[in-house]
Amino acid sequence: MESALIAELLAAPSVKAKVVKRINWVRRPQGEALPAIVLHVIDRTPDVHHGGASGVVQARVQVDCWAASYAAAKSLARAVETALTARAFSRGAVRFDVILSIAERDDSFEEAGKPVFRTSLDLMVHHAAAS
Repeated sequence: MESALIAELLAAPSVKAKVVKRINWVRRPQGEALPAIVLHVIDRTPDVHHGGASGVVQARVQVDCWAASYAAAKSLARAVETALTARAFSRGAVRFDVILSIAERDDSFEEAGKPVFRTSLDLMVHHAAAS
């Protein structure tokens, strides 16, 4: 799911134009240019019913959209939502049944003496192996 999610984001012209290839899991490399995206799996729950595991997994993914301005962080977050949410698609060996945006928050930090802004999206990602 991890590499497929990055590939889908980079396939979206509105995302790629902003971040080029600056999408990473877990942490942003020190000194990396902005804007950038950092992804985190918060939790992952396999779907199980009376017949056993269905193969579908529900994962909550935090998407941190980093930028040098608040407006740029919000713009990147909107581009991510447009690229991923409320649709079904397959990317490589992964089938995404639906991705829903369930929460959003903003904050800012100092980095090398300059402000850095972050809009974080929580996405509920329903995925399985593509058939």
